[in-house]
Amino acid sequence: MTEQQPTQQEVREALGRIVESAGFAGAGRLSSFLTYLVERTLSGETDRLKESVLGVEVFQRSTEYDPRTDPIVRVEARRLRSRLEEYYAGPGRNEAVRIELPKGGYVPTFGQQAPAPVPAPVAAPPVAPPPPKPPTVEVESAPMPRGWKLVGILAGLAAVGISLGYWQTSYMRRVRQAPLATVAVLPFANVGGVPENEYFSQGLTEEIMDRLARIQGLKVISRTVMAQFKGKEAGLDEVASRVNASMVLEGSVRRQGERLRVTARLANPKDGSSVWSQTYDRPMKDVFAVQDEIAQSIANALRVQVGPAAAASASKRTTSSLEAYNAFLKGKYQANLYSRQGLQKSIEYFEECLKLDPNYAPALAGLSSTYSMLGYYNSLPADVAWPNARRAAERAIALDPTLADAHSALGLTLAFHDWKWQEAEAEARRAIEIDEGSAVAHGMYAAAVLLPEGRLKECRVEYRKALELDPLASFINFSYGYALLVEGRYEDAVAQYKRTLELKNIHPDMYWDLGMALGFAGRHQEAGEAMRKSLEMHGVDPKRPLVGLQAYFAGDVEGAKRSLPAVEAEVRDGKEDLMDLARTYSMLGEKQKALDTLAQAIKTRESQVIWIKVDPRFRPLRDEARFRELVHQVGLDAAP
Repeated sequence: MTEQQPTQQEVREALGRIVESAGFAGAGRLSSFLTYLVERTLSGETDRLKESVLGVEVFQRSTEYDPRTDPIVRVEARRLRSRLEEYYAGPGRNEAVRIELPKGGYVPTFGQQAPAPVPAPVAAPPVAPPPPKPPTVEVESAPMPRGWKLVGILAGLAAVGISLGYWQTSYMRRVRQAPLATVAVLPFANVGGVPENEYFSQGLTEEIMDRLARIQGLKVISRTVMAQFKGKEAGLDEVASRVNASMVLEGSVRRQGERLRVTARLANPKDGSSVWSQTYDRPMKDVFAVQDEIAQSIANALRVQVGPAAAASASKRTTSSLEAYNAFLKGKYQANLYSRQGLQKSIEYFEECLKLDPNYAPALAGLSSTYSMLGYYNSLPADVAWPNARRAAERAIALDPTLADAHSALGLTLAFHDWKWQEAEAEARRAIEIDEGSAVAHGMYAAAVLLPEGRLKECRVEYRKALELDPLASFINFSYGYALLVEGRYEDAVAQYKRTLELKNIHPDMYWDLGMALGFAGRHQEAGEAMRKSLEMHGVDPKRPLVGLQAYFAGDVEGAKRSLPAVEAEVRDGKEDLMDLARTYSMLGEKQKALDTLAQAIKTRESQVIWIKVDPRFRPLRDEARFRELVHQVGLDAAP
């Protein structure tokens, strides 16, 4: 038999059969190690295949990794060579393509055994010669077309009995049909039902999603979309059909003391067959390795590639402290509730995480966004919320410049508080450049930059992208309703606010904005009902008389005018914002009072001043020269 050089496709198919074999399926990270070595070699990056690099990019060691004191790469390489030998001595004995790892190095070699020649047929007994044929003209034979050569090779392979087998063939066919797979990750079940472990199972699901989303060639359905299936019985085909996914990942988590058991299965929803499955019984401290192994195994199963940039960024986003990680997951869980209480509680958890690991960039990004939201809603003093938001975002970026959420968080602060619109846009665009598939990045760009500047066409494009990526995100849906209101599309805004209120996480201001949209649409009775619901959610007696703009949008203009002294008193007592009073004056025709109050709001840098240019409640002021000057002070328009 003679050795030939296999093609890259043949090597990758051989790799797939290796990592799917029984000997490698239970071998932990050996599959990801082998895949990394093979892919780097095929792409001509063999200069990266040295211990100092492998320790960081494959085994998640720190950038200061020293192979002289930590032999992890050499130890795992010996295990890998041993497993490959076992594979080729057993299930892979008839493999045409062989992948081997020579001793003393990390660059694999690829060899191909040519099929043995087919024995010549036994000579048949002589027969009478056929009658002579007419003479023919000889021509030079043309080279056999490549397609026919391939047919000849396959026929030769079949002759010597080499076959991939039906299950491998059908599996590869499924993979080839969707090379750019869309994966739906069902919420991992909290086995045992212990309430305090709920945040952990949810957090583990999100972390696996995050790792999968960073893999080139994979599209991952967003967390909020998949949350609708939590605790519900739904067939895989139904799940895939509803979210337009080609693969579904399902799993469960059992946490008992310091032990962790994670079961995961990647399934083809068309027939329910398993593409990959694994159970991990590990100490809790190995949770990060489990997340990475699940993501890498899915990448292997779908034949997509984890590039060096993704692997490097993933290593920056892990923490060596399990306690810090637990606190981070609790913080994310609370922040996702999108309530004042949840946001305030999330700060406690993020800060607890950072006490344990001050360099955990995702926690800093989460802390920044939370401070910004609480500052925007005046749930924290401005001199507390905004400086903390800015510092946390800048530190997160310093630690991990490739963290999209950190750039979005900084952009939010630069826009909402600092009014540095060009810098805010640069950060928002950087976040999208890093992670084009981030609904948060697109949504924040639309809400924090494009909408305040009145760039409505661009704003619509970004909202459309954000909602395609994550149609159930509360903040994105809520702010999109306001964008429709700004455009004067009142009935569309009403419909959008109602869709937002169907979501699980409801903020009291959603009902207030719905009431405003209904009022602009002339549906005053419904507007009054929405305003009263907002009061109730804020803990105020909904039966009390509506005041100010509440009364105005409910159709009671005279009542709104009579209540002005009460609204003014609430502002003096710090119970209402200057911006709310300015809006009320504007809608009631008190232009000079509205302009004076706006000037005060700008001087004190109230958060909602950013809407001055586009707020439909200020339409009566737009022809005023002083109003244009106030808009200029916020940096949103050139001075007249």
